[in-house]
Amino acid sequence: MNASKTHPAAPSVKTVRSRVGISFMVSADTEAIIEATREKYPDAKIDFRDCFYKVEREGSLDWSMDDVGERLGRPYDTDLFLVNMSSYYGRIVVSDGLVQISSEMVPDRFRD
Repeated sequence: MNASKTHPAAPSVKTVRSRVGISFMVSADTEAIIEATREKYPDAKIDFRDCFYKVEREGSLDWSMDDVGERLGRPYDTDLFLVNMSSYYGRIVVSDGLVQISSEMVPDRFRD
C-alpha cells in the first residue's frame, strides 16, 4: 500500500446541530407520551415506524411525568419513561418528574 496516497481533508468548519430526537417503543405508555408531545410541540416531527415512534424537534423537548400520568389515569415516573425510551440524541437531563432533551451544551437551568 502506498503511504503517500492523499486523503480528502476533513471539513474545517464544524456545524452546530440544534435538532434533538428520541425514540420510543410502542406501548400504552408511549401513546400517552406521544399525545402529550403532539399537544405541547405541534412543530415536532413524529414518525410512526411499526414498532417505535421517532420524535424530532429543533432546540429542545421535555416531558412532565404529571402530564403523561394524567393521560394514562395513573401515576407515572421517569423510570417508566426511560423503560419506554429506546434511544435519544441531544443532551438529556432526567430529574424528579421531568425529562428534558436539549441541543444546548449547558441547559438553561444550569446557567448563571
